Amino acid sequence: MDGSDNRSDAIIAKNLDGNRKILDRICADLFAKLKNDNAGDTAIKSGAAVLGPQILALSFFGNEVIVDIESTGIYYRGGGTRNERQSSKKLDVFSSVMILHYLTNADGTDLCGEWISFRELPDGMFYFRTISGVLEPVLAKYKNSAVDFVEKIEESGGQRSGDFNNGAVMYPFVNFPVLMIMDEESEEFGASLRVLFDRNGS
Repeated sequence: MDGSDNRSDAIIAKNLDGNRKILDRICADLFAKLKNDNAGDTAIKSGAAVLGPQILALSFFGNEVIVDIESTGIYYRGGGTRNERQSSKKLDVFSSVMILHYLTNADGTDLCGEWISFRELPDGMFYFRTISGVLEPVLAKYKNSAVDFVEKIEESGGQRSGDFNNGAVMYPFVNFPVLMIMDEESEEFGASLRVLFDRNGS
């Protein structure tokens, strides 16, 4: 890892840390909403599995995670009991918000293949305010190497897009594809990174 990687990581961390307290409050609100919803209905709509009363399991970037609604915790899959789960690695607040937002907004609709920006998502203004700062170091790193950007996504389990040059699709959740398109810097224009979502996946 070179110095630019370390600087990019530091910038991302700074941008995210500025929102940590906000995200903690959002997590609490979303857990409260899940507690009032029927876990079975939530599982059907999101593609999750019900492991027990108020306990769901789902795939997150290819890893199975457990959402313990009663104890308001999200963990990577470990043992079967609550104590064993709580001794497993707990997900960070940023991943937790993404998972909870998905669970509380999934409606079970089939994907339609129409891509939209985060501005059009439910609660998208929150992401609009935060995502630009998070993407700045990614742009700086790959502004002249879109091929490397796509290959990095493929290494992380994503798929190269057949519809967009320099684009690749990641699946944070089985029914929630995310398309990322890197437009390289040129003499006329600066680099840009577009992040799009399936309209029905939101």
